[in-house]
Amino acid sequence: MDPEPGTTGSLPGGSTWGVGFRAGVEVVSALVVGVAVGWFLDRWLGTWPWLFLLFFVFGSVAGVLNVYRLFKPRNAEK
Repeated sequence: MDPEPGTTGSLPGGSTWGVGFRAGVEVVSALVVGVAVGWFLDRWLGTWPWLFLLFFVFGSVAGVLNVYRLFKPRNAEK
């Protein structure tokens, strides 16, 4: 019998490895984007290391918020 659409294997909503990998990618990608933007702006404006540090923090917060949204229950509307 085939699994229902939207499921992988016997675990509904994806496997544990898949969810963990996605959470890791969310954090790392947000950090990479934040660091890259801060580094390029610092090189362009000559403000090293202030914008780099600021965008590192922004990237960290964005990554944590993405993971929070990933694990937040779907039925919690308010």
